[in-house]
Amino acid sequence: MNTDYLVIFNPVANKRRAKHQWPEIKKQLDANDIKYRLKITRRPLHCVSIISHYLVTSFRNDSLPKAIIVIGGDGTVHETIEGIHAAQSKNESIPNVPVLIIPTGANNNFYTHMKQQHNMNNNFIEQIKNHHVENHEIGLFDEHIKKQRGIFLNNLGIGLDANVFNLKNNFISHKINLKTRIEYYLSIFPTIYNLSTFPVDIKANGEKHKIKKAFMVTALNHDNDNDIELLVLTRKNIFQLCYVIMRVLFKRELKVKSAFRITSDNIHVEIPSLEYAHADGETLGSRFYDIEYRKTKYPFIY
Repeated sequence: MNTDYLVIFNPVANKRRAKHQWPEIKKQLDANDIKYRLKITRRPLHCVSIISHYLVTSFRNDSLPKAIIVIGGDGTVHETIEGIHAAQSKNESIPNVPVLIIPTGANNNFYTHMKQQHNMNNNFIEQIKNHHVENHEIGLFDEHIKKQRGIFLNNLGIGLDANVFNLKNNFISHKINLKTRIEYYLSIFPTIYNLSTFPVDIKANGEKHKIKKAFMVTALNHDNDNDIELLVLTRKNIFQLCYVIMRVLFKRELKVKSAFRITSDNIHVEIPSLEYAHADGETLGSRFYDIEYRKTKYPFIY
């Protein structure tokens, strides 16, 4: 069957509520004679492998989709673009396939910011038919020790917030029920208590900064400029820790007045201790860091 679009659907987005939205979305796609191939993500990073394989194969057969329609939250969008980049690493001739987002996640921060910036229409059928494509800023990182390149839509965190996400991902790999949720929230307190600080070396704007005791380093992608903002938390205050963790858990924008902040179009960070990291809530594991942050553009359909 000839297909114009690849649809990526994450049924577990927003605590599995997204699966109840699919019938109506499917009804509208079919009613408007949208030709698509549906792929369902089943586990973390499954989306990356699905898209990488699909694009490599379809490019070989001269049948690349016009766009990828993502039904999910920020995490699914993140994995979609990582999957496209994975395909491009196998075949450099594969172009940036435009992405259209149908937001069904618990927090759709990236989509919300994009919608506000471009005055977007909520009607995804009109977006598909109009096929108006524009480039939008996303974060890009290069981690030189492991030679890893990746993206972040909202933020990339090292330290406290990454520890919380790593803990969360370990729990959601088990069956979700009230007991699991209680165990998860209770386990956060030992994480706070045992939190250790680490040294950070920063290079940006031709200057060097050395911070001896940090407990969280977060790179933020703001939509309204070309710079990355780096946020470093150093004051280990129990009230501040609880505030930060609540913001992290509910994926709200971090606003901490006492933090060290720096903005630049290129920021280089070195951390000589093993620390967890995450990109948009997707864990990157524990490692040493020699990492650079900057911005790049990716095409989205509005």
